[in-house]
Amino acid sequence: MAPRILLCGDVLGRLNLLLKRVSSVNKSAGPFDALLCVGQFFPDSPDQLDEFMSYIEGRSQSQFPLPIYFIGDYGIGAPNVLLKASKDSSNLGFKMDGFRICHNLYWLKGSGKFSLFGLSVVYLSGIKSPNAQQFGTYSQDDVDALRAIAEEPGIIDLFLTYP
Repeated sequence: MAPRILLCGDVLGRLNLLLKRVSSVNKSAGPFDALLCVGQFFPDSPDQLDEFMSYIEGRSQSQFPLPIYFIGDYGIGAPNVLLKASKDSSNLGFKMDGFRICHNLYWLKGSGKFSLFGLSVVYLSGIKSPNAQQFGTYSQDDVDALRAIAEEPGIIDLFLTYP
């Protein structure tokens, strides 16, 4: 059976709204295997940070009901959350399938390719920067890596990028 993947645009840190919508769609047309988010995932204003962080820190009663993969690694709180995740021992080494932020939430950093329920997913996250040292950016090295992936035999099922 083919995997069932949900796609989403800007979340802007509104995780309560996102999970309510995912639950509704899952009940009416699901079950779905994963959610891919492109656009700005993190809040765009400080007043939304507490709701967002309650999920990240495990304070919320709700949990992510399916694996969520996101690009769009900028916004209020992004540097702190992503820096902490990148230093976590479970995220050390070469990670093409995402850095684990918390249960069922994965950040797709820079560029890469991974298999998701048999689908080939390629991504380029952020805006171009000469050195990609800050969150929310990619470098020429990330683009070159994607060119190398494109030259490999096989099919790419999904390509995620933003903006």
